Amino acid sequence: MKKRFMQLFIAVLLIGTIALPVHAEGIADGMEKLVLIQNSKQMIHNGTTVMATQPLTAVKGVSYVAARSIMQEVYGTTVYDSKSKQYVLSNGETELRFKVGSSAYLLNGNSEINGVGTPYLLKGTLMVPLRTIALNFELDLKSIPAEKKIELSWGSKPVAKFSVSDLNPYATQTQVNYTNLSYHPRGLEIIDERWENNNAVFDQAGTYTISHWVQDSSGTWSDPYTVTITVKPPNQPPVASFTTDKDTYKMGEFIQYTDQSTDDENRIESSLWTNNERGFFVPGPQLIKLNVTDANGATSEYYKTITILDETLYTKEEFDLLYTEPGEKFGIVGSSVLQYPEINYTINDREQTFIRANSPETMIDEGIYYEDTVTGNVRFLLHNLNGRTTPVKVYVRVTNENAAPATVKIGATGIGGPNVYVSTVGRASTGRYLEALQNPKYSYVTIPAGESRLLFQDFSNKAVKPGQVYSMLADVQMDSNLKVQVVAIDASRDLTSSLPSLQVLPSNDRHIRGTFDKANRTIVINQTIGFEKSRIILADNVKDTRISGIDKTTNTPVLNAGNYGVLYTLRLNNVAPHTAITLNPRGGHYAGAFIVNGKVVYATNSSILANPNEVGMLYKTGDMTESVIITFTPAAGMMLPINLVLYPLPTH
Repeated sequence: MKKRFMQLFIAVLLIGTIALPVHAEGIADGMEKLVLIQNSKQMIHNGTTVMATQPLTAVKGVSYVAARSIMQEVYGTTVYDSKSKQYVLSNGETELRFKVGSSAYLLNGNSEINGVGTPYLLKGTLMVPLRTIALNFELDLKSIPAEKKIELSWGSKPVAKFSVSDLNPYATQTQVNYTNLSYHPRGLEIIDERWENNNAVFDQAGTYTISHWVQDSSGTWSDPYTVTITVKPPNQPPVASFTTDKDTYKMGEFIQYTDQSTDDENRIESSLWTNNERGFFVPGPQLIKLNVTDANGATSEYYKTITILDETLYTKEEFDLLYTEPGEKFGIVGSSVLQYPEINYTINDREQTFIRANSPETMIDEGIYYEDTVTGNVRFLLHNLNGRTTPVKVYVRVTNENAAPATVKIGATGIGGPNVYVSTVGRASTGRYLEALQNPKYSYVTIPAGESRLLFQDFSNKAVKPGQVYSMLADVQMDSNLKVQVVAIDASRDLTSSLPSLQVLPSNDRHIRGTFDKANRTIVINQTIGFEKSRIILADNVKDTRISGIDKTTNTPVLNAGNYGVLYTLRLNNVAPHTAITLNPRGGHYAGAFIVNGKVVYATNSSILANPNEVGMLYKTGDMTESVIITFTPAAGMMLPINLVLYPLPTH
């Protein structure tokens, strides 16, 4: 009985001394000492014995120490990062990252450094080279071979540190705040502090050094921590100013404004004009204002009055036609366009496989929104609104059911959104697609036999929040027959594990999905156009007929209403000199893009065409008859039809 009691008593003592190591108080001069004994778990910290999980071990002349044990004694931490498979040892502002079996390590995330040894695991404990620890955590190392001991010593002073709210304040104007970040590596209480030059507001410009000291509860003072700031002279407000090329103008005469505003630091952040019209159409005085604001919020305003004569140079319509640049818009009387003669044309449809996955357009259910097996050149149009209460992701999954590997070459791609404004999404996806057509860049996806891969990873990476619209136009080239699936699921779910339970969703009659064979349309107009106001009707489903296809999920014939996703090429072979080609939406709002003679033009650069009472400028011919080639696709989510309206430019 006594023997069993003594065994239990000894076990309790061992638990008390080994499992719960004690950190001794620092010595009087603020220096600490840790003695390690070769081939022993024993460590002596400031005269108090603590036990490491593994002994100090020499391997090929390199001393290794248990990482967690040494970091605990120097008041650091050890964490395993399972994602990178790295052990992270940190103390203060220093971080080391080790991998088992690699002599290289990372210091504060920088490039790998070759160490003096290779970390390894000993009975589940990470063993790291002691010299690497000492070097990077600024521990003085002294080897005593005769006693088979290694001594580590380091300062244990409090550490003064602070941040400054503004390193370049203005004298007499800027309130400077200081945030105390001081600490003690052993966790002792900071009981006192001293500052120099920590002014809240500096009276004079110049360079100042702010210093800070802190004292811990043992009476030890830190080394000074200093920050140098440069105080600038008091900020001067900007000076607003502008000129016009004249002081007196006719009605309909173009006015040129030149902003001549200045700032002492050349940091004008914004300029707000009032009444700076490019031309006026009512006689009398016109007051123009310019307000400028600098980076510090100081403002200045300048006024100028010009005189408009009771004499007309150009009417409002003539002025807008002459001075509206491609990508800009101006107002018209929309009903007048319907009185302009229609320009006849011929249509030639060319082979191009096209998948439109636009039904159901509003995503309510998780599922497969479209699937088919296709090959060759394939264009995709995906356009959806998230009607769910949770974010979703949309995937294009391709499966190779052949006996040999397949390759998909991804070409022009345009992604719009996610965004709550459909016009923003449609304009972006169309414009980016056309820009990609102009500057093609290709990527490749290889699909082994019997396996699946995702196309358009950038598209699938984005989560579509409730109420947001998401759209994509993209061209690919497949060298084999491949099964394509368009899938939408909650963003939190995994596609692979979710797919077996998903069903093909039924189509919504108001929107279209299907596979179409002839999705490249060429329109040719050979007669001379532009000598009179006239219009070209597009995407009306009557004159510009719809292409036909099949919803392969049900084998139902479908017509591509609006011809969204069809790539149009308009060849206007004889456009008269001094002709403006504009875009007029007839169905409602429209925002999109067009390639005109090799240049992408947005409709419009910074806005949308709100209704039929607006036109966007696309192109103006010069002094000679020209051939104009326009490439476009009806922008997803926009209201159709659209008209290209041709206006003769004024020549007087």
